[in-house]
Amino acid sequence: MASYELASQFTEDAFAKEDLICERSACAAKILKGDPCFYIATIVIGQRGRFVCATCHRHYQGKAATSMRPTAQRPNPQRPNPQGNAQVIRQNINAAWRPAVAQQPPPRVVATSAGPDIAVPSSWAQPGYSVNHAQYGAERERWAKQAYAVPPAETISLEITAVREGGNRRKGARGIPFGNICEGRKDVDARIDAPGLITLSLDTILPKIQAFATGFPWRQDQFVIRDGGWVDLSTHPPRQPYFYSQCTQATRKGLRAMTFKSKIFLLYVVVPTAQWEDYETWLEKAEEERFSMGSQSEPLFLPSATRSIHSSSIHSSALAVAGTQADSLTISSVEAPSEAALSKAPVKRPFQREIASVPSSPPLKKMASANVGFRSPDREQLREVLQSGGTTDIDVRQMLTIQHENIEFFPIPTRPLSVILDDPKLHAAFRTDTELSHSGRLTVQTSTDDMLGVGGFKTAHPGFLTLLSAPEIPLGSRPRQKVAVKRPFYKNDELPKLFREANVLYWARSLLTFAYEYIDHCVANSSDTPPFHIPRLRFVEAGLALSHDHTQPGHKSKSLTMPRAGYLVEELITDDFIKYIHNMDCNPMLDPYEVGYEIAEFLACTQHIQFAKTGGLAFISDYQGGLEILSDPQVLTHPLVNKGKDDIFGDGNIERAVSTFEKEHNCNKFCKWSGFKLKIYEKLEIDEAETETD
Repeated sequence: MASYELASQFTEDAFAKEDLICERSACAAKILKGDPCFYIATIVIGQRGRFVCATCHRHYQGKAATSMRPTAQRPNPQRPNPQGNAQVIRQNINAAWRPAVAQQPPPRVVATSAGPDIAVPSSWAQPGYSVNHAQYGAERERWAKQAYAVPPAETISLEITAVREGGNRRKGARGIPFGNICEGRKDVDARIDAPGLITLSLDTILPKIQAFATGFPWRQDQFVIRDGGWVDLSTHPPRQPYFYSQCTQATRKGLRAMTFKSKIFLLYVVVPTAQWEDYETWLEKAEEERFSMGSQSEPLFLPSATRSIHSSSIHSSALAVAGTQADSLTISSVEAPSEAALSKAPVKRPFQREIASVPSSPPLKKMASANVGFRSPDREQLREVLQSGGTTDIDVRQMLTIQHENIEFFPIPTRPLSVILDDPKLHAAFRTDTELSHSGRLTVQTSTDDMLGVGGFKTAHPGFLTLLSAPEIPLGSRPRQKVAVKRPFYKNDELPKLFREANVLYWARSLLTFAYEYIDHCVANSSDTPPFHIPRLRFVEAGLALSHDHTQPGHKSKSLTMPRAGYLVEELITDDFIKYIHNMDCNPMLDPYEVGYEIAEFLACTQHIQFAKTGGLAFISDYQGGLEILSDPQVLTHPLVNKGKDDIFGDGNIERAVSTFEKEHNCNKFCKWSGFKLKIYEKLEIDEAETETD
């Protein structure tokens, strides 16, 4: 059987001319002078091969992906032996030159040649094209581009943004960004052509767009890729570098020598207007179906229909009402269209034009109803209403306190503690994830008269939250949902403080879920039923809302955005606000006769469970909120956790409260139930008589 060697090895015997190091990274053995040394080539164009030792050479010979070539000739039994033929030839030549046989005719010399032994694959024996030639055209074009291509040392960077058609062209707008989708690419070959840029842009941005609206059938073949000058890349001829000419510049003035300078270029993946309108219609239908199934007791929010009867969304129903009841519109009360009728009317988006007025005409007699009721209003009541409604004394300052923000909303998830411990990627603080964000609008009533409350470093204001896409949590699931908007006093470092608040709420929800898991486990495995009712509480659904500017200072592009302000948005607690446990204490603040005392006892028991089952490392404090929903917690940790760091869960993390928990906590009826199997702690009380004696 023929022996084989690597295709890149040109000599069978190669020896090191000097001491070398094996260039295989897994070996790095020393090759002494005179020892076998083999050169192994790579399949990457422009990249040098490596010199390896004999052991690594045998390793490469055993790999299936290594190219091999025969170094010895294969024997062919059907072909005559060339050595025997050579002997006959020599005998014939010698006989021809002998004098004794000079008169005889020279013998016939027969020359044979074995020729090279080439192994031809069986598939090549079939004439014509086969399946092996299916990708011939594409492969030929690909290798033709790389045949004389230089290594990609000259690179550029790309900034790719998803936008939709629109914006004021006079002000230089290049489309309207959506979903805060903007990705960057580095080390891109500067000689890339327009088709390559189109493919690269779609591969980068399309997954983000699909995650922005899960379920909507985007038609990517209609997307348009444009550069920073709003030029359509599909109109540029292929196989010509698109940005390379913009990166070259003369080395000296007046000389032809050019040098390359890497730059950053902008690309936009533009969604056409027609496809965006299809997305808006799809979103409206999804919202209507969700609201009709989930909130039948509440009236649907219809931005156009409920505020103005002249909206184009209910044009036909408005004409019908105006036509049938125009005779009794003077002072009488006219029955308004039902909510069911309004819900059937298509709800248009704000960017669509509304009809300013509805043309009216006198109704026909046959359309008038014979059973229309009429009654005159009370004169004194009408006088008071006219007096109140006719005044022009409008509080303009109250109107100016309403603030509207276009935001990107990042929900705070609820993750069990076991899930966080099992996943190394979750061993960190709460972070914003663009793929889980939702674009929307936040309305804040900033007036001090309407303020919900004032905390240690922030204020709480009422507001309304509307998200374009429905999140997985109830917060923001319906338009203009009432929320509590919290913002720090000082705006210079508000974003770090808001992130710390969001992180504390994130871990507090995990610890409270951890306590309930232990409670449910003990109740299920205990033979005795607890002699008390177990309250079921949770922390508020919340999220971070970041408001963005339309322009970024110092940047030529007007489509990029940057966070301008931040808000902590929480669901609104409608119950009376109760302070159950103070941050400095591990016992209820309430007296036994006050409302919520039993809940405060149970929350103190959850502190005991968290302290015991975390090995005395952490528990929740500063419990407060309503009868079912809690807000503004604080996570306290042991000094071993805070060792070397001073920013663990903010300034409210009091280490002394954890280290003295066993002495300060006073177990109640929840802690003392045998099913929980908790160690009983009794707070040490100092006798007043002894104190006076001392």
